[in-house]
Amino acid sequence: MKLKFLPNALSTFRLLLCIPLFIMTPFTTIYMVIFFIAGSTDAIDGPIARRVKDGASEFGATLDSVADALLVCVTVFRIMPRMEIWGWLWIAYVCVLSMKIFASTGIGFIRFKEVISLHTISFKTLVFFLFCYPFLYFFIGPGLFINVYSTVMFSCGTLVVIEEILIISMTKRPERNIRSIFAVKAANLAAQASAASGE
Repeated sequence: MKLKFLPNALSTFRLLLCIPLFIMTPFTTIYMVIFFIAGSTDAIDGPIARRVKDGASEFGATLDSVADALLVCVTVFRIMPRMEIWGWLWIAYVCVLSMKIFASTGIGFIRFKEVISLHTISFKTLVFFLFCYPFLYFFIGPGLFINVYSTVMFSCGTLVVIEEILIISMTKRPERNIRSIFAVKAANLAAQASAASGE
């Protein structure tokens, strides 16, 4: 396999691993192993794509986003209902996930006629801590710590989604790899310069 295909292969592998994660019973040892492998591919496919010649592409970015979204859905819809957390938290997570899928994606489609999912620093950080979430429960068990962690994650997730909505609303062209809302001004200036030069 040429190295430039490796990032997309890892994202595809993550997509395929989501199938048993949706079907199997959460928190068995084999389930946690599969979940760990799936999350690990998310940690390495992006860096590989940026370092390998011709490794990054629009298709690869979209594939990575879809795989990320499916893994988040596994956590919210398969793992969280099995965790002994405060009941309102699971509903809150579903609401935030719905807001990300429908609000930010909808705004992007209306503005740019494209499905846009951003790869901001805050989103990637949130995905990492969400990935740690089931393992904390697996090793620590239910209790106040897990509920507090869940509440913090929900609060951070809400802020991440709001940031994504603002970025998509404020940018002049699709910017999937924008790092944060503080980079919007520079992205818009680059878009203006590109338009002025006729590119």
